[in-house]
Amino acid sequence: MYDVIIIGAGASGLMAAATAASKGARVALLEHKDDIGKKILATGNGRCNFTNTDMSVNKFHGSKALIKNGLSQFNYADTIRFFKELGIPAYNNAGYIYPNSRQAASVVAAFRMELMRLHVDVKTGISITEIKTAGITTKDAKSAANPATNKKTDNRTCYCIQTDKGSFKSKRLIIACGLTASPKLGSDGSLFRQIEALGHHIQKPLPALCGFSCDGLNFKKITGVRCDATVASVIDGQMTEQNTGELQLADYGISGIPVFQISSLMSRALDKGQRVKVIIDFLPAFSDDELNGYIKDRSITTTDNRSLNEMLNGLLNNKLLLELVHKSGVSPDKKGRLLTDDDCKSLTRSIKHTAVSVKKPRGAEFAQVCAGGIYTKEIDVRTLESKIHPGLYFCGELLDVDGICGGYNLQWAWTSGYIAGEMQ
Repeated sequence: MYDVIIIGAGASGLMAAATAASKGARVALLEHKDDIGKKILATGNGRCNFTNTDMSVNKFHGSKALIKNGLSQFNYADTIRFFKELGIPAYNNAGYIYPNSRQAASVVAAFRMELMRLHVDVKTGISITEIKTAGITTKDAKSAANPATNKKTDNRTCYCIQTDKGSFKSKRLIIACGLTASPKLGSDGSLFRQIEALGHHIQKPLPALCGFSCDGLNFKKITGVRCDATVASVIDGQMTEQNTGELQLADYGISGIPVFQISSLMSRALDKGQRVKVIIDFLPAFSDDELNGYIKDRSITTTDNRSLNEMLNGLLNNKLLLELVHKSGVSPDKKGRLLTDDDCKSLTRSIKHTAVSVKKPRGAEFAQVCAGGIYTKEIDVRTLESKIHPGLYFCGELLDVDGICGGYNLQWAWTSGYIAGEMQ
């Protein structure tokens, strides 16, 4: 009989295991992939941006109660201190915190050594087939006296985990299996049926930190183009969020960090059937007036027979410029010196205010995280313990919390894993 079994050896499960074992618990960690920390290795392009010094509730989507309570108990400074104690000094890049080695593998290796030191029983390549509960009786001075024996007893729930490699029992259970983002790395939803059999309900997982299929530009002609841009989401006519960074144009639509940063609300809105579009500013370094003036000046100083495209050569990627000129309604073959004021305004609008209609997020296999998860009303937001089954805890992506890019999702994993591992 273990004191606690943890299902899932991703970031939150590893933190929960290390925390519980450090407090003297006998811990088993069950992982259905062939090794621990698979998703950690893929974070930060293999460099593992494991937290951020600009940490606040507004960097996350989902349950504000969970986020607020969690960060009040274990914040970025606690994370930096925790990893320093594991031999992972922090490298601070403008608030983005990485291991000094710049290798995600260092973080996984540190956890592996810590779990060995704490004698955590790690079992990989194991599939969970059923989770059952049963009553057990243990001596506990805090429980009510049993008049028949004059001994103090505590009736608790025991968890029996049936697997393809036998059954395991524990007094407490922490589920850290994730949702469905990047299923090849472990989060594939295979445990949802067992969680629901325990009486819990899971909000539909929706892809976040992902690209989107869009209409409004000939994306096949501009696929592969990358450029600095500002993207702003508009949901049912209301602008909701915007972000600036390197936009990636693909044959299906838009991607890249600025899209990821506004993705969660868009995925949720699309799932509700709301109208979603994105306004793209392909030249955020120019104001509308500056760009309009630049185009006018180029037209005035162009005295030869250069076409519009030739006149604006160097302003944007050639493929992208041609597409935006086409969208503006101005002929790309028009002589640059013949541009009218209306032509200049149309070109400025097209470059600075292109609207694309958002159809759907890319699938979970392309998402870094998912929005959704266990309904917060079924969980104690202070301890992450189930309100249905005493001794059952949830952590990580399985909870209804998802963050923007920049170390926030890993911070939530460390935060929630630590709280669940404490088993207050």
